[in-house]
Amino acid sequence: MNPNLPNHFQLFLFSKDPEIVRTAIAAGVDGIIVDWENQGKKLRQENFDTQINYDTYDDLCRVREATPEGKLICRINGFSHEHTHEEVELALRAGADEIFLPMVQTVSEARDTLQMIGGRAGFNILIETISALDCMAELSKLPLRRAYIGLNDLHIQQNSRNIFVPLMNETVTDIRRHFEIPLGAGGVTYPPNGMPIASKYLINEYARLGIDFSFLRRTFIKDHATHSMEHMVHHIRKAYDEARNRSQEEAHADFQAFREQVERWTTNPHHA
Repeated sequence: MNPNLPNHFQLFLFSKDPEIVRTAIAAGVDGIIVDWENQGKKLRQENFDTQINYDTYDDLCRVREATPEGKLICRINGFSHEHTHEEVELALRAGADEIFLPMVQTVSEARDTLQMIGGRAGFNILIETISALDCMAELSKLPLRRAYIGLNDLHIQQNSRNIFVPLMNETVTDIRRHFEIPLGAGGVTYPPNGMPIASKYLINEYARLGIDFSFLRRTFIKDHATHSMEHMVHHIRKAYDEARNRSQEEAHADFQAFREQVERWTTNPHHA
């Protein structure tokens, strides 16, 4: 067993609301992400049903007060020679434990950001560009805390049929092969819920592919209206553990069921 990998399926929540943050941490959520990424995102994801956040430095400071040490993550904007150093310093000043760099294109972008952080926080990358796929071998050698596969942007970059294609072809399998650190992908919510594909089918595939963590989808907060966060977190992890313990035959059957769900999803292939 790889000692670098977590001993349970980790869940991370995007939030700038201290009350929600406290509830989520008490329910067992592994970390909170304050999201600064918005530069160019509206244009990039136009006509796609995706969430764009406009969190601020003050939001990060407020969430820091509500979040235990080691559990606060800041996603900054994609690499820029003009702005990245300033964003890194602001995130560190506000107390971020980890920093996520999205839309990585080159090894030098990741390496430069790593040098800016200088060991003052964990450094994570999002793998969501074709360029990142082309330099995975080099990226995987960097001292990263974790890596996450951004299915939305990867789908846009690859102009694929829908966002779930990387889960069905060799893309995620190949990325997993390169990285020995925790690897995340996609999003989850309460297993019976989620559109256009029920979360239970996605959890099955994350378990099959060796995905170690995921982001809680925006529907997770909506589902909280009818279920406690503790209940939902418990059942997400239970579904993942059960999927990890399946036989090969059961995993194959569930993969076929997932594929059929994707094939039947014809209402809007750009829905995220």
